[in-house]
Parts: sequence; structure tokens; C-alpha cells
Amino acid sequence: MGPRRLSRFGLGLVALGLFVQGAAAADITTETVIDLLRVASEKNPADFSRKNLAGLDLAGVDFKRANLAGANLAGANLAGANLFGTNMTGANLTGANLRRANLDIALLGNADLTKADLAQASLFGVLLTKATLVEADLSGARIIANLSNANLSRANLSNADMAADMRNQPMGLMRVFLTSADLTGANLTGANLARGDLSFANLSKADFTGANMLSADLSGANVEGAIFRSIRGRGEMKGLDTAKNLDKAIFE
Repeated sequence: MGPRRLSRFGLGLVALGLFVQGAAAADITTETVIDLLRVASEKNPADFSRKNLAGLDLAGVDFKRANLAGANLAGANLAGANLFGTNMTGANLTGANLRRANLDIALLGNADLTKADLAQASLFGVLLTKATLVEADLSGARIIANLSNANLSRANLSNADMAADMRNQPMGLMRVFLTSADLTGANLTGANLARGDLSFANLSKADFTGANMLSADLSGANVEGAIFRSIRGRGEMKGLDTAKNLDKAIFE
């Protein structure tokens, strides 16, 4: 018998495979990303690590736990995208639109999200240690994440829900970790930080007006110039006696 002919679908897979192997030297189009994801699965995710996806319109796309480690997604439109469980360690997401995106249990350690739009996004169980979120918009987002040593200076966290998830007690207390994070000049007005860990964070000139600070831990935090007007739970905040520059914070 002669050699078997490949089906059109089989030829497509071969072409996609060749593209992945040689993609480092070429830009990836939106259509190619969607084609690769169409034949991927959560068990066999697509690999976009270190690929250039900058500026692509990927709104609403299901990434099926794709590997995006080190990828360039600067300025990409990821609004409403499903990035659940994706690996975006070290990715460049500067100026990216992630509004209402699902980033639950994603890996974003060392990622650059400078000026990214994460408004109303879901960040439950997300690893963001040492990530850069300077001037990022996280307003109204649901955030239960590890943001230890992250840079959130001048970030917008207004009305963000960072309260501990009391329904997951068998898994241990699920709460936001902002340990040693830089929140200089950040907007946290109306945010829910109940039981959040802000120990040793730099909260200089951050605005917590109207925030829920019930049982929030500020041990060793720098609160110079921080605004705590009309906050809830002031009497139950933890570590306030060890906070730095407490006399220069604004309580009314």
C-alpha cells in the first residue's frame, strides 16, 4: 500500500507543530493562538512560553491552563479571558487589558503588570510574589493572592475585595498576603482587607478611606502619611502598635 494521506486536520496539526518550533523568530497572530488552543486541552496545554503576543486581541479566549511563562503580552486585550491556572511567571503584561478576566490559581510571580487593567478581575489563589503592578487598576477585583514583595505603588485597589474567604477553613485561612509589598500612594478606598496580612508593607501615603480593616495585620508596616479615615475595624487591627511612623498616619 502507498503512504497514507494525512487528513486536512492532520496537516493542520503538523503545520501548527512546525509553527511552534519556529515561532521564536516570528510574531504570532491572534488566529494562530486560537488555532493552537483549539487543539489543546487542560491536560495537554498550549505552550506560548517566551512567545511574542504583544498587542493581540485575545478577549474572551479560553487559554486552558496554557504555558505563558516569560511571554510578551504587553498591550494585549485579554478582557474576559479565561486564564485559570495558567503559568505567566515572568510574563510582560504591561498595559494589558485584563478587565473581568479569570486569573484564579494563575502563576504570576515576577510578572510585569505595570499599568495593566485588572478591574473586576478574579484573582483567587494567585501567586504574584515580586510582581510589578505599578499604577495597575485592580478596582473592584476579587483578590485572594500572595502579593508578598510585590510593587503596587500608585495602584488602584479601590473597592477591591481582599477579605479572607471564611468558607475555605478546611484548607487553612485563605487571605491576601501583602507582606513587604510596596503600596506607596496606592488607592485602597472602600477596599475590603478584613484579615489581610500587610505586615512590613510600605503603606506610605496610601489611602484606606472607608476600607474594612477588621483584623488586618499591620505589624511593622510603614504607615507614614497613610490615610485611615472612616475605616471599619480600627479597634481590631493587629500589630498597629508596632507599625512605623504611626504618629504620621491620618486617623479621623
